[in-house]
Amino acid sequence: MKKNLFFVGIAAAAMLASCSNDETVEMPQSKAISFNNAFVNNGTRSVVDPSFTKANLGSFAVYGFTQNGQIFDGQTVASSDGGNTWTYTPPKYWIEGNTYTFAGIAPANTLVSDEMVSGDKIHMTVNFTNDDGTTDLLYAAPDQVTADENFLGNIQPVSMTFNHQLSKVKFSFVNNMGENYNIKVTNVKITDAKKTGTLTIGEENVWSAQTGNTELDFGNVITEDDKDDNVAAIIANEKEGETYNERLMIPMDNTGVYTVTFSVELLDGGISMQTYNHTVTIQKVKLQPNFCYDFKATLTAENITEPDDPTLQEIKFTVDKIEPWVDYKEETVNVPTSQVGE
Repeated sequence: MKKNLFFVGIAAAAMLASCSNDETVEMPQSKAISFNNAFVNNGTRSVVDPSFTKANLGSFAVYGFTQNGQIFDGQTVASSDGGNTWTYTPPKYWIEGNTYTFAGIAPANTLVSDEMVSGDKIHMTVNFTNDDGTTDLLYAAPDQVTADENFLGNIQPVSMTFNHQLSKVKFSFVNNMGENYNIKVTNVKITDAKKTGTLTIGEENVWSAQTGNTELDFGNVITEDDKDDNVAAIIANEKEGETYNERLMIPMDNTGVYTVTFSVELLDGGISMQTYNHTVTIQKVKLQPNFCYDFKATLTAENITEPDDPTLQEIKFTVDKIEPWVDYKEETVNVPTSQVGE
């Protein structure tokens, strides 16, 4: 009998966590065009989170136009002090009367084409390859700057607030096997995540042409109390664990179908009973940019076995009968006429 193990994609607006937090950075003044206010929206992280942060971003590419044409064409802006200051070379300078439109992309070596200004935003095409889910993709669209007398009297760096253009994914497992039964979940993978995609940046950012397959390794499942080196934790009954790694995926509408594989070891207390290998399909989940997804499965006696195996059966006991006593056997005991010690 085939059984299905369902993952719950946290898809409702109230249950889908946007990857964001707040951070404030002081900005020094300079007459050169500078980008010292690089800020990255981030969510809460597992042990291994591949997301860029302000501290680990390191560099990004800047694109910029005035009304006269393009002045930045993917120039690298870098930080060597954990994101406190950002520099590039050679410097460019503000020219009075010009209107400046900027955009930022990270990683700095991301393949970008077809840049153009439309309204107050730079439109472009980004071709992205997701090899193993460990490379983030960021985009920033700061406000236009008019270099008038007021601005030139109080010059500020271009404020770059980056947003994640990929979806971040992890898996959680709940042990509902029953009292005294523990589980370990290992080797969690998506075997067919989309490998390449095209991000068209315009009035809205739209992903298309998601093709190819790549494997994403989420590692073993750990608990809050046991996070050492991707070693699978023992998950007690009615407790929950999550994958050691989070991985990044190319966004896609709800037509995407993904194959998840993992193994579950069943333990009676501390004694290993059996290991079951699973292949599960996730479908009808829309992956959106800048959102975190936690796919959760509850493991029970009905679904822990491999799909073609029968459900685990409870060990039961019954009493057929109680054998009757053997009839009394008469034995003669001689009682002495005198007692020892008299």
